[in-house]
Amino acid sequence: MFQLHEYDIFWAFLIISGVIPILAFIISRVLAPISEGPENLSSYESSIEPMGDAWLQF
Repeated sequence: MFQLHEYDIFWAFLIISGVIPILAFIISRVLAPISEGPENLSSYESSIEPMGDAWLQF
């Protein structure tokens, strides 16, 4: 006969394997420094400030 209590370890494994990645994303979101400034939004190439539009023809 089908007994549900035999699958307790399966359900525990399934729940734990689903919770660990979610917790990892939440913890990284809380602990990661978020700084959105002009330095992060500009393109960086050999520390030269970009001049003009990116769609310039040569």
